[in-house]
Amino acid sequence: MFVLVGIIGRGTTDDVSVSRNPAIDELVPHRGDEVLQQTSVGIDLAPEYRLLSLVISPNPTCTGGVEVIDFVNQLDGLNRYIYVPDAGKPVTALSADDNCAVAIFEEAARPGSTQSIDWRFTVN
Repeated sequence: MFVLVGIIGRGTTDDVSVSRNPAIDELVPHRGDEVLQQTSVGIDLAPEYRLLSLVISPNPTCTGGVEVIDFVNQLDGLNRYIYVPDAGKPVTALSADDNCAVAIFEEAARPGSTQSIDWRFTVN
């Protein structure tokens, strides 16, 4: 006799700061990923939260960053906020080597009570 057991859920992550924060569903790219220069950067938030700021820094210390919130797209029907580097935007391409993103967000029912998360990824 064989028994097959499956679990269906929102997904898992080894990133404790994401998996234990009910506001965050996913970071894009994931913390520590190796990506291309035109890779999208963003965050997937739980439905009751909204993104206030997204800063992309060309270094692992999260300094000297560029605010891109005015160029972030929120995907219809989802609470996924995505920035795509492109010509004419504040960040035309992600910098080679280490990059950092910082997202500031708040619960819609509690304006002014903000949270933030930063994450690093590498561009090859």
